[in-house]
Parts: sequence; structure tokens; C-alpha cells
Amino acid sequence: MLFQVSRNGQTYGPYTLEDLQRYIASGNILPTDLAKGEEMPEWVPVAQVLGASAPPAGSPAVAPVAYTGSTPVYAPGAAALYPDPPNLHWALVLVIGIFTCGLFWVVWNFVQAAWMRKVNPRSNALFLYIAYTVLAYAGGIVRLALMAASGFHNPYLGLGIPIGLFSFVLIELAFFDMRRSMEEHFNGPEPIGLSLSGVMTFFFGPFYFQYHMSRINELKRLARYRGAQI
Repeated sequence: MLFQVSRNGQTYGPYTLEDLQRYIASGNILPTDLAKGEEMPEWVPVAQVLGASAPPAGSPAVAPVAYTGSTPVYAPGAAALYPDPPNLHWALVLVIGIFTCGLFWVVWNFVQAAWMRKVNPRSNALFLYIAYTVLAYAGGIVRLALMAASGFHNPYLGLGIPIGLFSFVLIELAFFDMRRSMEEHFNGPEPIGLSLSGVMTFFFGPFYFQYHMSRINELKRLARYRGAQI
């Protein structure tokens, strides 16, 4: 069964029972937060859902991540709960991709999506990127083969238009799944109040994500520094 979790009017999830157990142990979900399963008629405290699985009151847990206004702050212990995002300046991703004729962008899409899959197993961006890459490159190879065989007059070259459109749809679906997954994770298990623009996602996808990933890495670095000073 999947569960939604509600805190201060905000709803997060869905989460599996194992997710709830892990997040309540880390402190990112509180026993007093409300939860509702697919077959449950009303909201009940998370502690009631977990029953004997819930940690006893007063047991040590990592403090939840705090978010205040436009300045999100990681609790020192929370910064180590999940793997850090890929850490490369978005401008470098752009420049290296240009010098490699776009090949580096393909690789970096997979790097970002593989990380997203680790922190949010419900992310489908990795599979969408794979489908896009296979279709786009296979279609290109077929078009080149047709042109080599019979030049630009081959009637089957027109198939490149629907293939190109479908490839475009796949890559945009991957971008928006990344957006959904990042917002779900960074407003749930690691609630730093992340909000991503749909327009920026549409036009700048991986570069826009990388800007925010670098920002998240900086927040985690500062949290670790603060933790080392305590």
C-alpha cells in the first residue's frame, strides 16, 4: 500500500511502508505527521500506521531539514542521508557538450537521472532518457544509411519527421519527470522548498537542473561544515 503524508497543510508522497519507516528514523517524517493509505477512510498519525515499527519516543534521530523563506538550510546530519547530486557547473556542462558535439550532454543526462533514481526510486527519467537516446540515434543511423543508398530522393526519408517529433516528446517527458522527482524529493524527504520553473525545464532541461544541483551541493557542504564545528 502507498501512503500520502501531510504536514502543515502540505501533502507529500506517495511513500511505501518501508519509506515511512526510513524517513521517520531519519527525522524527516515525524510520528505526529498525518498519513493516509489508498484504502484508508481518513488521515491518522504516522505512528499509528507504523505501529510497533515506529521508533520509541525520545529516540535519537536526525533533525528534519529546515526551510525558512528563500534561504533553505540543511541540518548537519541530514546532509549525509542521501547521495549528493552530480557536481559540475552548468556552464561547464554546456561548453563541454558543445566541444563534444552533444555527446557529453547525453552522458550527463544519464548521470543526473541515475542519481535521481537513487534518491527517488519512483523517478522514470532514466528510462525515458534511454528510450530517447536509442530512438534518436537509431533513427539517425537509418536516415544516413538510406541517404547513402539512394540519396535525398528516398521516400522513406520522410519517416524522419515523426521519429524526430517522438524523440522530442520523449526528451521533454524525461525533463519534466526529473522536475517532478526533484520537487517531490526536495519537498519531502529533504524539504528545502525546491520549486522548478516549467518554462526553464522545457527550454534548458539538464542545464537548469544542474544549476539547482550545484546549489543543493553547496547547501550540503555548508551543513557538513557547521556539523564539524559543533
